[in-house]
Amino acid sequence: MEFTELVYYPLPSGSLTEWIPTTGADGACWSVDSRPLTYDHEDHYTRGMSGEPSNGQSAWLGAAFEIHLPFDADAVRRTLRAWMLRHEAFRTTVTKTVDAQGSTCLTRLTSSGEVLDMAPHPVGRLRNGAHVRAHLVDLFDTQISPLTWPHCLVATVSDPDAPIAGNGFLVVFGADHSVMDAYSMLLGISEIQRLYAYELNGIDPALSEIGSHVDFSANDRVIGGGLTPEHHAVEKWQRFLDAGGGQFPRFGLPVKPEGINPHAGRQQNGMSTWLLSSEQVAQVNANCHELGHNMQSAVLASLALVQRELVGESTLRFVMPMHTRHESQYVESVGWYVGIIPVEVDITAAETFGDCMRAGAEAVAATKSFARFPYPRIAQLLGRHAVPQFVVSYLDVRFVPGAAEWERWRGRTLRSGTFSDDEVYLWIARTPVGMTVSARFPATEVAEAGVRRFIDALGELLLGFARAGDHPTAGRSLTSLTIPYSQDKFPA
Repeated sequence: MEFTELVYYPLPSGSLTEWIPTTGADGACWSVDSRPLTYDHEDHYTRGMSGEPSNGQSAWLGAAFEIHLPFDADAVRRTLRAWMLRHEAFRTTVTKTVDAQGSTCLTRLTSSGEVLDMAPHPVGRLRNGAHVRAHLVDLFDTQISPLTWPHCLVATVSDPDAPIAGNGFLVVFGADHSVMDAYSMLLGISEIQRLYAYELNGIDPALSEIGSHVDFSANDRVIGGGLTPEHHAVEKWQRFLDAGGGQFPRFGLPVKPEGINPHAGRQQNGMSTWLLSSEQVAQVNANCHELGHNMQSAVLASLALVQRELVGESTLRFVMPMHTRHESQYVESVGWYVGIIPVEVDITAAETFGDCMRAGAEAVAATKSFARFPYPRIAQLLGRHAVPQFVVSYLDVRFVPGAAEWERWRGRTLRSGTFSDDEVYLWIARTPVGMTVSARFPATEVAEAGVRRFIDALGELLLGFARAGDHPTAGRSLTSLTIPYSQDKFPA
């Protein structure tokens, strides 16, 4: 399972239909909801009002996948309606008002869903996959927003020129970040598959009982409201930011040509590749267990070693997203269940790969609990406005419902384009068929070269650990690595 922009997913030509949630003209179906927004949702909405991200483009997440059953428009309509009814996050929105003092007030509105429908909007038959892609990118980029409902849109490509197994069709959905995170994208693939099989053939979807992200939001507000400047998480974040002069840590290699400041309004580039096959992952994992560690520790150790060898720094500093689905009712619930933590992996005294893994494990253990404390609230307390610059995500997605079928379904998680001249994000995922890494970075040659060099070195270190186990780290040069990683190296 890779995580890319839609432009990198090979779309078929065929009959394109948009599926747009609607509640008709009946505004009475929307009620004022006293449950507050999460701090992240509030911050996201506020940034949207100010014109962020750049060019007014949406920050959306989604997925594309095949359904290997015949296309039936009525069954699709019922399927998508059932999906929207299952997750209250899809049926809530925010409205802005201004009080007598001129202050902006945000109010949540929620629909119970009785009159919710998924209205089909046939676009027509497009004879070129590039035309399908251009239409969908424009649809999601311009119509998905934290400011206006609906916050999730779906499209289907049926009767494709290149037949899909089972006389099937393609589904693509996109949703604003306020109602979706990484696990939500993955959950959506399986849920839509199962709901469609039920609507078409009566097969029990066997979906779990779930909670609502709107209820989670109220708890997030309580936790954030209890923070003070003296709280240990707030103090740790302050020290972390102070170490960078009030700014978040940056990617260690250059991302801008020397003496040139690229235009911040330029859309970033991206890449996605396979680091390890399933067999290589299994060998790395076995070596980890022998040393009392796990795969995440091996990844962090390798990242820290790459930082030392390519950048010359023995401490790797970055921000790491962590899920906040700590209650069972939220495990399969769609919504934004993510916090961030500060991570500092210090391998100054490390002599073996095992030492580096220990440093990585201890670094995450020291701050893992901070994910439940909403960072936007911490930023308020600290008076900080900086945004993360170097972000590393690690997910083990092998046990997400439907994971074993993603390859057969040609599943791909998607993200919108991003505008930034300095941010670097790495998303590393352990999947049923291997380990992937996806990245976004500034649209400069120097940034692309640096990120590719960093990722190639990461892959080489993990492969070396798979072969040699707890090898010494001293004197190991990575500066001449030329291993060519490509999207064709392992199955997608």
